[in-house]
Amino acid sequence: MRFLALSFCALALIPAASGAQQSAKPLANGPTLQAAAVGFRLAETKVDASTKVTAAPVRRGQGQDVALMVVGVGTMIVGALVENNTASTILIIGGGAMALYGLYKYLE
Repeated sequence: MRFLALSFCALALIPAASGAQQSAKPLANGPTLQAAAVGFRLAETKVDASTKVTAAPVRRGQGQDVALMVVGVGTMIVGALVENNTASTILIIGGGAMALYGLYKYLE
């Protein structure tokens, strides 16, 4: 049971470590005066009723997903260290579910 919990811990940490291996995106342009401006700006283009403007979906930071994985793995480790069989089983299963949910949201 403890070996299973430790193997789940190792599997939960693999996605977080592999993110460091991806190459950074090169910058297409250098800094511009418009990007350095602070405050409100008027849009230069006019949008009429026939043109639909859709914004990209807002993606929250991946920090919450990684935090779910880390807390789930930590809970599994605590469950592996607890002496009571019932409590350790509950902690390991709950931590595994939390880590897997974090992994699911991370890969979404």
